[in-house]
Amino acid sequence: MQVKIRQLRALDAAVRLGSFAEAARALHVTPAALSLAIRELEDILGFRVLERTTRRLRLTEPGRGYLAHAQRTLAALEEADRFASHVRANHEVVRVATTQTIIATLLTHVLPAVHERFERVRLQPVDVAAAGIAESLLDGQADIAIGVNLSKHESFETRPLFSSRWFAFMSPRHPLAHREQLSWADIANAPLFMTKSGNYLRICAALGKEVTLADVQEATTAIAGLAMASAGAGITVFPAYVLPLAHVLGVHGLPLDQPDLPHELEIAVRADSKPSSQVHAMRALVMEMIAAKCDHLR
Repeated sequence: MQVKIRQLRALDAAVRLGSFAEAARALHVTPAALSLAIRELEDILGFRVLERTTRRLRLTEPGRGYLAHAQRTLAALEEADRFASHVRANHEVVRVATTQTIIATLLTHVLPAVHERFERVRLQPVDVAAAGIAESLLDGQADIAIGVNLSKHESFETRPLFSSRWFAFMSPRHPLAHREQLSWADIANAPLFMTKSGNYLRICAALGKEVTLADVQEATTAIAGLAMASAGAGITVFPAYVLPLAHVLGVHGLPLDQPDLPHELEIAVRADSKPSSQVHAMRALVMEMIAAKCDHLR
């Protein structure tokens, strides 16, 4: 027997909701049918994926590993369904790989213009970690990439997109919050939260031996760093375009200088993409709208 999609959905729902009854309601089946689907899955696999007690469900160790594969399969199936839906509607989809922070700040200024200018083209943001943006474009998971240091890839056609200052974000109660701006030396000995990507290394290189960032902890996303700053745990350092998210969380932001280190975003397409394609038209629109609408985030 082969594993069926309904069995994967049953497992996924049961784990996410922690209850057969709730998972059954979400999938519009009876608890007995959902339990049967998972038992059938376990029979096919030859091992238990769930430990059932009277109080809760718990993944077994093999079940945890299998679920990760199952969820990727379900996500790919949903993506295929969306593709088919766009084909039926005669829509072309242009996928943009970038971080969730850029989607939530810069790309929000682009989306309304897409609907106005392109009747049959849809812009689909692809949320990936900063380190995976170039790979998403290389392996065909995206048509456009927005990130840093993309120009080093010879197979990309890359253009500058957006230059912004670095900001220090902190609680309004922080001792430095009353200042109008800060130097890197001012925050060097404070607990810092930053994304330790290539940007971090470039900052350290530019600061040289004169300024050493002594206590830096990894913040995988801007939201995570801003949350730590909001709680008073330290200062988080991100580009100025993070300001709208900082305002939502009640975090105060101050520009960093001495030295003034620009954060440079680039936009890239694959060099082998056809110039007449909607990909190039969409890239031009992204560049136009960000230049026109996002100057306050520099």
